[in-house]
Amino acid sequence: MSSEKFEFAQDEVETQLERLSSNLRLLETSQGEARKRNLQVCEKCVEDGEKLLEEMDSEARTAPLQFRAEMLAAVRGLRSRLGILQSSYRSLKFSSRLTAGEGSRGRAATDGVREKVINGVQSLERTGESIYRSQQVAIETEQVGVGIIDDLGTQRESLERTRTRLVETDVELGRSSRILKRMYLNVISNKIILSAIIIIEVCILIGLVYWKYFSKKS
Repeated sequence: MSSEKFEFAQDEVETQLERLSSNLRLLETSQGEARKRNLQVCEKCVEDGEKLLEEMDSEARTAPLQFRAEMLAAVRGLRSRLGILQSSYRSLKFSSRLTAGEGSRGRAATDGVREKVINGVQSLERTGESIYRSQQVAIETEQVGVGIIDDLGTQRESLERTRTRLVETDVELGRSSRILKRMYLNVISNKIILSAIIIIEVCILIGLVYWKYFSKKS
């Protein structure tokens, strides 16, 4: 994660959820003043959890893009878990009023509500585990994606360097080709000059021979 404040708030929300879940279980069996105290603790946990989730949501929405999706997913997961526990808390709170106001009928309704609360808490635990696994898969997938992007970036840089070297090599080959052409032309011109010199020397030699032998006889 990119924010220490976000991580601290996340730990605090987890603590509040565990505390809320424990007090909901106590509410199933507590009576009188103990039940009132548990209700107050549950209400405080819900309020603190909502405030912390608001802070987490604010931090997540201003986080860098590479962390934002993961942080928002964590906020949604925790908010879902808090919502389930909050629903159970409200049911138990309502059942307390029924018990106080309607005697045996209220107790019968309370038993039904308690059963629903138990099922809700168990469902919450399963949901929490599923969300945690999904988050882990999302994190691993994101890490793999980041690794692939890094590899692609490295390969792109390597290809860019190779392309630059090829362009430089092509320029050097062009320069070498022009030099070789000039050298070839120089060799041809030298051969022509050398041939002309040889022809002139041969002509001179023939002239000397003719002058030495034929001109004296005539």
